[in-house]
Amino acid sequence: MSLPIGEVSRRSALSPDTLRFYEREGLLPVPGRTSGGARRYDPAVLDQLQVISTLRGLGFGLDQVRDLLAAKSSTHSVRARIDAARASIDGLEALLDEKEKALQEARDLLSQWRDELDSGEPWPDTPLPR
Repeated sequence: MSLPIGEVSRRSALSPDTLRFYEREGLLPVPGRTSGGARRYDPAVLDQLQVISTLRGLGFGLDQVRDLLAAKSSTHSVRARIDAARASIDGLEALLDEKEKALQEARDLLSQWRDELDSGEPWPDTPLPR
């Protein structure tokens, strides 16, 4: 669900002009547009506007706000990459477990065959498993 600029303005208590200004200054992501060209904002922009308004109210300049927002975004990006790497490692560990199990089964089979050979029993003409 996307929000028109008027709704974002109402909910954030910021004028549409201020929203467009923050967009031009790179403080807000470029919103989607309707076929008629009207801006449509992701609802998550409301949280971002709350942060911007708080920082601006504390006297932070536009450059400082932009830097802080970029740092926050970068942190999320790094966390996402770490999570993806962990998921890859988990997948590799599962594959390793499967391979270790198959390796142990092969060792057990070879051990069984050795025991059968050592027992002096006739060796069956059985093809090797694939």
